[in-house]
Amino acid sequence: MSDAAREDIERVLAICFRGRTAVSAAEMIRILTFDMDWMGDDTADDVISSLCRNGWLRDSDGQLTTECVLKGITAPLGWQPRPSRLLENISPPNLEIQQNIPRELVIEKPPVAAHVSNDPRAKLERRLCRHIAKISGVERDEIERRAKRKTLALKYCTSWLALCLVAREQGLEMVDIIASLSAIRAA
Repeated sequence: MSDAAREDIERVLAICFRGRTAVSAAEMIRILTFDMDWMGDDTADDVISSLCRNGWLRDSDGQLTTECVLKGITAPLGWQPRPSRLLENISPPNLEIQQNIPRELVIEKPPVAAHVSNDPRAKLERRLCRHIAKISGVERDEIERRAKRKTLALKYCTSWLALCLVAREQGLEMVDIIASLSAIRAA
């Protein structure tokens, strides 16, 4: 049963940490209960405590970080974890090796370079962001923050499309924005 439990734990963590390096306990409870509808609040709280106790998660100043590699872990459509598996007393793979190495000696991998898009609209993102900020009166940093949240929430959303969604939320005229993103422009 521990292989199935390990698989459930890895899938749950991959879903909760998608695109992020840390989440708060409250946010993880929200994901497990409201977003995914997998369990109740009390069970979600017990799951987080169990994952911290068994070495899957580390709580640092209210922020949870994962102690395992989640890259490449996927869940089939319609998959749901069994809460009892998430509460099993199992450690992540290679945890014993990780625990014997002092934290300051662990060499962190450098962040992966951002994906370079072949989409010509991606080159116009900064200009589009400035345009939205200027017309809407919202600061550029706030426009970028909102767009980033949309790309994280909508997984397959490009950053330029997220900027368009932010512009639409601000009630901006979309004709100008669509025209500026036209992939084929007359020279």
